[in-house]
Amino acid sequence: MEMLRNYVMRKGISLVNSTKYTLDRIEDGYAVFLKYPEEEEQLIILQSAMNKPVQVGDRVLIEEMDGIYQIEILKEETEQKKADIQSLMDRLRRKNQ
Repeated sequence: MEMLRNYVMRKGISLVNSTKYTLDRIEDGYAVFLKYPEEEEQLIILQSAMNKPVQVGDRVLIEEMDGIYQIEILKEETEQKKADIQSLMDRLRRKNQ
C-alpha cells in the first residue's frame, strides 16, 4: 500500500485529503503556507512538525497524520511558478528602461 501511495502522490493523484499550499515565509521557527490558488488562507506549522524541509516559494501538498505534517513538494509546479515570476520581472525591467 505504501508503494502505491508514493506512486499516486508522485503522479499528483490524491487518495487522501491533501491540500495544496505555497510556502510564503518562515518566521521564528514556523512555516507560513498560503492555500493555493487564492493564497488568502494561511496554514502555520511549526517547522519541527514537518516531515521534510521546504524552501520559500515551494508549492506543496500537505496532509496531517498523527500530529506530523506530511509534505510532498510539487517540483514541476514550483519550477513553473518561479519561471513565471522571473518572466514577469524581466518584462517589468524592460518596461521601466
